[in-house]
Amino acid sequence: MDAMIDAQGVTKRFRTKGEYITAVDHIDLCIQKNEIFGLIGPTVSLKTTIIKMFSTLVLPDEGSITINGFNVLKEENNVKELLGVLVGEFTRSLYWRLTGRQNLDFFAKLRNMWHPEQRIDYLLDLLRLKEWENQLVMRYSTGMKHKLALAITLLSDPPILFLDEPLTGVDPVTSLEIKHLIKEDFKEKTVLWASHNLYEIEEMCDRIGLLNQGRFVLTGSVDELKKKYWDYEKILLVTDKPSFFLTIHGAETSKEGVEIKTHDVTGVVKQIMDICDQNDIRIREIKTVKPSLEEIFMAGVKNAR
Repeated sequence: MDAMIDAQGVTKRFRTKGEYITAVDHIDLCIQKNEIFGLIGPTVSLKTTIIKMFSTLVLPDEGSITINGFNVLKEENNVKELLGVLVGEFTRSLYWRLTGRQNLDFFAKLRNMWHPEQRIDYLLDLLRLKEWENQLVMRYSTGMKHKLALAITLLSDPPILFLDEPLTGVDPVTSLEIKHLIKEDFKEKTVLWASHNLYEIEEMCDRIGLLNQGRFVLTGSVDELKKKYWDYEKILLVTDKPSFFLTIHGAETSKEGVEIKTHDVTGVVKQIMDICDQNDIRIREIKTVKPSLEEIFMAGVKNAR
């Protein structure tokens, strides 16, 4: 596979209150062509800083970054031509006293697209904004503003998208539409998707990087991380008498009943059946539970300390 984004030893420090704080600490990252890579971590500014460095908006203090072979520091203009970037509160960049079409036309002119009508029509149709193209943006719903901001990002049909919290504040329908577009209509693009939402990242991304204190704590696909950091199985037992099963090693009470962590599923099931027979207990449900990405993240943070 071809690497579209390659970062080695990237570091960024900020001066605050007379001292330097290391925000990004010698990270290495390689993102392949057509891959959706998820950045996730507890600090919003950390993910945004990484995206800003990758898109030439902030200079790294150490390390190297190449975008499709172009050096971010030395070939800034070449890099910019490859990128579509949504950073932070991107709807603020819209001109609310212009219509949706006027916004798109204005930003197209800024990018030297002097006959962008066909591309604008395509994006308005694609994002289901055609009906409101001549309405002032101040009258748009939050979801419509998000879709218009995404349309502006896509004006030049960039091969690489940097999306910073792209679904924050979006209604469920718009969220579903945006996720479908990224997965289906733009599946040939390379996407860096930054979010604090673990479920969103797990659903959308081919690989993920979990950030903590300026470094990658974990990287890999969700399945790879689950195999590496989830060395046990979890059994969920739904019953009206959970206290009887707390004698089993690894058992804890949960909202639904009892959760049992074990390396020996067969042995635990036998213990459960024996307890049921001896105490005349009925079980409403018993099932194995897959680990959540949140549990993987917490395990990674704990191991990194």
